[in-house]
Amino acid sequence: MRAEMLVAGLCATLGTAADALDLDALKAQGAIRVIVAADEAPETFALQPTTDAGFERELLEGFARLNGLRVEVVAARGYGDRIPMLVKGDGDLIVAIFDTPDRRRQVAFTVEVMPTHNVAVTLSPRPVVASLPELRGLKVGVINGAKPAETAVEAGVPQSALVGFNRRDELVDALRSGAIGAGILPVSELALATKRVPGLQAGATVGDAGRIAWAVRKEDGALQRALDDYIGNVRRSPTWSRLIVKYFGDQALTVLGRTR
Repeated sequence: MRAEMLVAGLCATLGTAADALDLDALKAQGAIRVIVAADEAPETFALQPTTDAGFERELLEGFARLNGLRVEVVAARGYGDRIPMLVKGDGDLIVAIFDTPDRRRQVAFTVEVMPTHNVAVTLSPRPVVASLPELRGLKVGVINGAKPAETAVEAGVPQSALVGFNRRDELVDALRSGAIGAGILPVSELALATKRVPGLQAGATVGDAGRIAWAVRKEDGALQRALDDYIGNVRRSPTWSRLIVKYFGDQALTVLGRTR
């Protein structure tokens, strides 16, 4: 029995040491590699460092400074390429990604960075899509490899009615031309798009409320816990609300369930 206890204690010690290597290794190399979709909105994460670096880039750079790291961006061609790149080791975390049960089978997620939900989007003068039955009767644009595409099918939109796009701008162009009757976007992305495209309208909610988080490899437990602590502290501070308003507009706090 004593021998078994000693072995169990040794395994626990080794497990803790191994678990810490993921964050320690990043600190040793002095950088954290972040995987970002090449089409990511600069208000969310600017691929190049600027004064207005984007909501999630500002958050991540705060974490990097606390841990003596520099941020290195690894651009993914499409949204569907991000998880394979992370698992392969091409980066250390993914930002701005929906936390879903199917994705949790492949990677680990941090605590929530931002709540979200998907909405049916139309362009005036086309009327707002007020219900899911209305949506099911239209050609519907979605972003390839992104969660709204899955949500559309789950909501009963026929697969044959879906039109996939690699970029949000392409989806909006299809709304303009009438190639699609509606699109599906996260409400935060719609808030950004309306700044550039007057006349975009939010209609029915599509699917359940969700959460945007950051993803890391399952074996990188120390990094995940450090990110969880950091994000949790920021969410409890005025910084989170300030950054939401800065990048998504004054109405975003209400939409996301937070008041000043």
